[in-house]
Amino acid sequence: MADEEKQAEETEEPKKSKKMLFLIIGLVGLIALGGGGFFAYTKFLAPPPVADEELATKENQPETIGEMFAMKPFIVNLADPKGKRYLKIKLSLELETPELLEKATKLEPKLQNIVIMMLTSLSFEEVMTPEGKVRIRDELQERFNQVIRPDKIKNIYFTEFVVQ
Repeated sequence: MADEEKQAEETEEPKKSKKMLFLIIGLVGLIALGGGGFFAYTKFLAPPPVADEELATKENQPETIGEMFAMKPFIVNLADPKGKRYLKIKLSLELETPELLEKATKLEPKLQNIVIMMLTSLSFEEVMTPEGKVRIRDELQERFNQVIRPDKIKNIYFTEFVVQ
């Protein structure tokens, strides 16, 4: 009986050492592959670093401001069941090129129609939230750019925004 126990212990010990050996070899291989992959990425695949001087010059240059086109103020009724809410809004459009100012002046009635049609379809709740104001600005810019194609309006600024 004692001989059988010794033989069982001797056979379990090599199995444990083989498992441990495979585990160690696997970990070393995994570390080597990870290190090799990192080296290959940094040497061959990573984009070249931007020089500090280039970055500093880009940050110091002010963003160019396009030509500004101020539209006349709008006073519209909001889509409210009681009909007692109105919105007064004044817009300024930042244009890409100075030549676009003349085109925008000619298209002003069309742009005014877009603003009136869009704003009268909005409710008080949609207009009062910050997200609603951003949505209005983005949607107006998208609609204006469809009319002014191929030129573009860079941005729309609210210079007056009153809801009552």
